[in-house]
Amino acid sequence: MTVPADFNGLRFPCECVSSRPGGYSDPWAEIPKNKLLPNGTKEEILNVLARGPNTITQIAETLGLSAPTIHTHVSDMLRSELLREAVEWEKTHPAERYYEPNFPVFKHEECAEFMALCQEISKELVTLFEKKQKKIERAFAKTGLPQKGWETSDITQCLFANMYRGARALLEQRGLLTPREKHANGAEWIFWAEEPQTNRRKK
Repeated sequence: MTVPADFNGLRFPCECVSSRPGGYSDPWAEIPKNKLLPNGTKEEILNVLARGPNTITQIAETLGLSAPTIHTHVSDMLRSELLREAVEWEKTHPAERYYEPNFPVFKHEECAEFMALCQEISKELVTLFEKKQKKIERAFAKTGLPQKGWETSDITQCLFANMYRGARALLEQRGLLTPREKHANGAEWIFWAEEPQTNRRKK
């Protein structure tokens, strides 16, 4: 990437859309930036394994794909550390290898209390954001953006993103959030998945 010598380059909403290093916004952004989940098949594999460890043969049967195809994807995902071998799993044959996601998968029924807490904190954040509207308007008026035809509503998403970045940095500094981890391929990320309520099995 080439930018003018006296210009550091733009920072976009997410570093996953930029070739520039840094610009840390989301701990999972390097997943798409490094194309670790480039197609639907890898996502389908993760969805199969979210319900429990499976062998390559079992995954292939579930998805209706060939075992060699699944083997290629699983090998890629093992290298990127999105998958791991499930060592503590009952095997019917010693040579069997079972695989599972190498990140937390939150079951809906397991984290309902957490979700309620998140909603509570979200409402508090919204209330704070609403209280700061006049200050936001005054700050906006001091920029050159109104003269270019932009309105406050055009930049509120940017403000929220910067609040989000700042809060994440402070929480990491204070040890309340775990920072990104560097993986074997050099990418730094933390990943997880959540099971929506609609996935729950009917009794």
